[in-house]
Amino acid sequence: MTAAIDVGQLFELVWAGAIATIAVAISFSLVIIGAARAEDCRRNRRNGSATAYAALSVVACVAFLGIAVFAISVITSK
Repeated sequence: MTAAIDVGQLFELVWAGAIATIAVAISFSLVIIGAARAEDCRRNRRNGSATAYAALSVVACVAFLGIAVFAISVITSK
């Protein structure tokens, strides 16, 4: 049995994996940064900044969870 390797699909896998890795890392980093800075701002009584950082954290968390759900749906559909 001879195995044929489709180089185009292999390169697609590599760049898609790299983009997915970067997206997951950035979104989860924004969750952590937003939560930490929101807490610092609350402690220093800067409520406007705290709200903005908390919103950043929530939006990044939704994006992170969306990426995870999309990845699981792609894995299970193959």
